[in-house]
Amino acid sequence: MITSGVALGLLITGKVSNTTIRKTVLIIAILVWLSWFTVIGVYTQAYGVDKKVIKAYPETKAAHSIGMETKEHTFYTGLILATLLPLIAYTTDIENNKAARKMLIGILILLIVGGIVLDALGAWISIAAKIAWSLGGG
Repeated sequence: MITSGVALGLLITGKVSNTTIRKTVLIIAILVWLSWFTVIGVYTQAYGVDKKVIKAYPETKAAHSIGMETKEHTFYTGLILATLLPLIAYTTDIENNKAARKMLIGILILLIVGGIVLDALGAWISIAAKIAWSLGGG
């Protein structure tokens, strides 16, 4: 999200070269893909235990059925959007093409908002797991 904020700031000021924005959005895409690779192990291996406990109690069930499902879709949407950034930046002239610049700005705003949503949903799921474990575990 920090790198997306930097790229957004560069695009809004309008004083950015094609080279700078191309490097910045490529870094964003790489970082988002790296986050996916680092999280996949946790989700496939560790979350299963918490998932069973969260789903076992009506007080915490919504954290999985709403929170985790929304989080998964938000994350995959962000993954696709982050992949689009370098494709747009490397195939258009950002310095002179207002439409391409607006498209990048829109995608960067969506990535930042999506990152905030992911953090909030992750907090909800984490708290729900703690509550479920305190209610008696599995």
